[in-house]
Amino acid sequence: MIPQTFIDELLNRVDIVDVIEKFVPLKRSGANLSACCPFHEEKTPSFTVSQQKQFYHCFGCGAHGSAISFLMEYQGLGFIDAIENLAARVGIEVPRDQRNDRAEKQKDFKDYFLTNSRAASHYKRQLKDAPNAISYLKGRGIDGNVAAKFLVGYASDDWQGLNEEFNDYDESQSLLDVGLINDKDGRRYDRFRGRIIFPIRDFRGRVIAFGGRVIDKGEPKYLNSPETPLFHKGKEVYGFWESRNTIRQVGRILVVEGYMDVVALHQSGITYAVATLGTAVTESQVSRLLKQSSDLIFCFDGDSAGRKAAFRALESSLSQIEDGGKISFLFLPDGEDPDSFVRIHGREVFEENILAATPMSDVLINELTRQSGDLDSVEAKSKLASLFKPLVTQVKAPMMRKLLTERVLGLTGLSSGDLGLEDELKTSKSFRRSSGTVGEYTAPSRATSAPSVLQHLLEIIIVFPSVMRDDDGKYLDELRPNLENVFSPSQFDVLAEILGLVGAGLKQLQIVARVKGTIFEVPVVRAVELANIRYQEDKVEIESVKTEYEQAWEQLNRLSRLNLQKELLSKTSLSSLSEEDKARYRSLMGPITDQKAD
Repeated sequence: MIPQTFIDELLNRVDIVDVIEKFVPLKRSGANLSACCPFHEEKTPSFTVSQQKQFYHCFGCGAHGSAISFLMEYQGLGFIDAIENLAARVGIEVPRDQRNDRAEKQKDFKDYFLTNSRAASHYKRQLKDAPNAISYLKGRGIDGNVAAKFLVGYASDDWQGLNEEFNDYDESQSLLDVGLINDKDGRRYDRFRGRIIFPIRDFRGRVIAFGGRVIDKGEPKYLNSPETPLFHKGKEVYGFWESRNTIRQVGRILVVEGYMDVVALHQSGITYAVATLGTAVTESQVSRLLKQSSDLIFCFDGDSAGRKAAFRALESSLSQIEDGGKISFLFLPDGEDPDSFVRIHGREVFEENILAATPMSDVLINELTRQSGDLDSVEAKSKLASLFKPLVTQVKAPMMRKLLTERVLGLTGLSSGDLGLEDELKTSKSFRRSSGTVGEYTAPSRATSAPSVLQHLLEIIIVFPSVMRDDDGKYLDELRPNLENVFSPSQFDVLAEILGLVGAGLKQLQIVARVKGTIFEVPVVRAVELANIRYQEDKVEIESVKTEYEQAWEQLNRLSRLNLQKELLSKTSLSSLSEEDKARYRSLMGPITDQKAD
């Protein structure tokens, strides 16, 4: 365990500006530095770095933290790895258990990474002299740039091809430990022979394993590295390192099954695709991916095997999804995989299908209903309930769990008590309305990993009412119908109420007094507390807050446009739209030129 005193000292010695500037171009903006946020797509900079306070904050998506949290989020590092990275920058040792076996283990790991890196370079060089492998890749539509991006290589038919790279081939323990060679009766030989090689990189970009695909006929079609000290198949995914920048920009991850699928999708321009490694999707993989994006789309073949694989992925996702997260499933036509589909139909059609993917909740209910049979019978309803109960108990997200339970109760006519889930519908808190009657105020769920933009607007106008514009209340009413699947009705209600009170000239203390004893009291008091923390001691310029306020409205407009796009594509494919709807879709795809929604 690393002492907190060391962490504090480390943060004092590291300049957060130096850390972030290696990844994000910062520009001076008053006392702080700013840039377009690296954690969400935007055109107007809302990402601020304070050199004085040594923290970063994005006023668009809410991302914030220290140099440690930046490395964890941006590079996907664990806490210990991020600390070790920063300590290496300033040349200090991380205090930890100094037992010899741990030191030896760290030394071994460095040797393993070096061995894999050298092997990847060897395979890459071999590809240049393998016309059959080059011809195969070109036949699959893969050009040299994309092959280089993924370090694609080739293992010759030579039984000891790696001997060219490793002079200690016959003695090296690292080659054995990382699974690059086998040893049978004292004779060593390469694990990968006559195959296209796909190096597998971890979330830090280090080569940890390899996958090999035969060019002609042969079994197995795909061959992976075995489990090693570096490589645990159920924890890793292929292609994240190569996709990480696009994932941050588009805010979603497409999960497919094979190496070639990922490479082919990147070739076509869909550069947010990753792949599982030939095994069923695990909870560990889902957890790691959800830390990078709250929007996952699993893509499977539409045959029975693909649907079984999808349901296994769904089961692994139930315990990992959080309220506000989104997991969907895209089923391709029978006989097609992502590689063949994108080559035949093109990127535009494929992305239409991605946007129209089936939500996890629908896949779950549809599959359980299919297994149960005709719900007109008592037996089928009973079976549906019995199938559903052990699955829903895995769901930790309270709102998700509640809504799924309500759907099944509606289908079966049972009560939550009948299912033994009495607490599932008791997830909202009661507050007193202004009329004196008791109403329901549901705690807002998070549409993303960042705080709600509606909450952010609320905090700003409570502290700085002068930034409000005359038509903001009307504009909120215009946007609301397109955003009701993103934010809870209560969030809209409280913001609309405060916009009205601020428009009537009330100040912060007057607003708090006016909403006391009403449904709005708790969210308003919470917003005041958070706002006073965020804008402590008036250390902010009003022009900066005004810009922040306008950017929040722009973000709402952007979300509204995206939802309208999805609504159009959910009704039909882009090619089947009327000319009027196509024109509307193109206008939604264009840049935001003013604050008003289309």
